[in-house]
Amino acid sequence: MHNKIILVDDEKLFREGLKRILVEFGDFMIIQEASNGKELLKNFDENNLPDLILLDLSMPIMDGIETLKSLIQIHPNLKIAILSSHFDGALIVKMIELGAASFFAKNEDPNQLIVAINNIINKGFHYTDYIIQLLRSKMINAKVTGLHAEEITTREIEVLQKICAQKTSKEIADELFISPRTVEGHRNKLLEKTNSKNIAGLIIYAVENNLFKINQSPFNI
Repeated sequence: MHNKIILVDDEKLFREGLKRILVEFGDFMIIQEASNGKELLKNFDENNLPDLILLDLSMPIMDGIETLKSLIQIHPNLKIAILSSHFDGALIVKMIELGAASFFAKNEDPNQLIVAINNIINKGFHYTDYIIQLLRSKMINAKVTGLHAEEITTREIEVLQKICAQKTSKEIADELFISPRTVEGHRNKLLEKTNSKNIAGLIIYAVENNLFKINQSPFNI
């Protein structure tokens, strides 16, 4: 079955080129296109949710920032990746903080883009080492104070390290000989204990507490 993608970009030529790449070289099906956020929301089919939305940052009428906020508010679990010609660190941090699963430059290598998109669809996010460094330096999530790694159980640390390594819940479950439901339980506990909003917060916590080193990560492709 093809993974379902929505493309949102005001440049039709770029949209057509990206659509051709995704359809011809990836296992993807484009289920909706829009030239701005307002058009996307107007025609958004609640009964046919996408596996991923590729969202341009700079658009007229309703830009990527406002669109991302609206989408996440309606569907918190939607996977949304930002496309932009401006690879600005502060902007990347802001979009990840708002809930973006990744951030891509519009001149991204097509092969790398397809790998990254598959990572997002299958594993929930795709953060390069550069993005992780930005998240760490800006500390977009509430900085953890008074917490020590020993307050997290050994099993939770194992789960956290595998989350940082971009493993799916099933992969983690298979490797640790537990159920995917148990993995989700550990992840929810980790979010609570580290005061993290999302996966980005868990990664920051892991790096800050030397539970996962950036050069261990598979994010660079």
